[in-house]
Amino acid sequence: MKVFVTGKLSDKAAQALSNFAQVDAYESDEPMERSQVEERLEGKDALVCILGDRVDAELFTKRPQLKLVANVAVGYDNINISDANDSGVLITNTPGVLDNATADLAFGLLLAAARRIVEADGFVRRGEWTGWKRELMLGAELNGKTLGIIGMGRIGKAVAKRARAFGLNIIYARKGNDKKTDDELKKTFQAERVELNELCRRADFISVNCPLRADTRHLINKNQFDIMQPHCVLINTSRGAVIDEQALVQAMEERKIASCGLDVFENEPQVPEGLLALDNVVLAPHIGSATRETRAAMDELAVKGLIEAFNGKLPTNAVNPDVWQKFSAKLKTTASP
Repeated sequence: MKVFVTGKLSDKAAQALSNFAQVDAYESDEPMERSQVEERLEGKDALVCILGDRVDAELFTKRPQLKLVANVAVGYDNINISDANDSGVLITNTPGVLDNATADLAFGLLLAAARRIVEADGFVRRGEWTGWKRELMLGAELNGKTLGIIGMGRIGKAVAKRARAFGLNIIYARKGNDKKTDDELKKTFQAERVELNELCRRADFISVNCPLRADTRHLINKNQFDIMQPHCVLINTSRGAVIDEQALVQAMEERKIASCGLDVFENEPQVPEGLLALDNVVLAPHIGSATRETRAAMDELAVKGLIEAFNGKLPTNAVNPDVWQKFSAKLKTTASP
């Protein structure tokens, strides 16, 4: 079989894939033009891609022999799953292996924003520090405060675990309605489930950890900013479009909330000028999973799922397992001659 990879894989993952398939790899961090992706996908059975690669009906139509797309990310908003289902293309992602790295960064952003660390660093570097002063760079203490977590999946739980260690009380909002999960969260983290608007009203700190879907796009908008507490610190390590960026800029400029820490943006890599101009904003270039260990584990999981699928086993990291029969039929049709 033949595989096209739109980025560099870790050595272990690359070797495993090369042992299994004929690999054509674009080993660069620079984004590929859509036309280049389409061209190099000719005759390929599978695509290993990153979150910046758009995968949709147009691609499936032009490359009908494509059977599987392995997305090296936990989020898959770059892929139209409905189109994949219609075309019988199996989609996989990389859940679980990046939970700790992303939660660590979320807490790093929270501490940096709450304690004004980046702002203080610039203050010192500019030579403006003249000595200890009682009111200098006063920030917010975490212990005893309330953290609101939006989205209580794997990463949300990893954030909650860290929050308890810092003495934070936890409230959360999530889509699912199963009582068993809520009972487990209450037992494990003493966490209280609330509606989104109540979370926004009560939380001293908010961490956004839900996936980007049609129903979560601009989930946090002007209505939510209007009811947040003025000392609230907002952290986002999920996807930029979960927050209405225009509303966020306005809220920050009007000091409706105290500060924010952002690892993701609505139109990456573009960052609104309004955010760049503010000193109470901590900005990171989408590095939630950027540890050597995590990136290697993501690559290995993506390759593992691909190999399992082409060996006739439904991978546990399949996003659309209902398409398995269609995928298997395409695989048999290709293999028959």
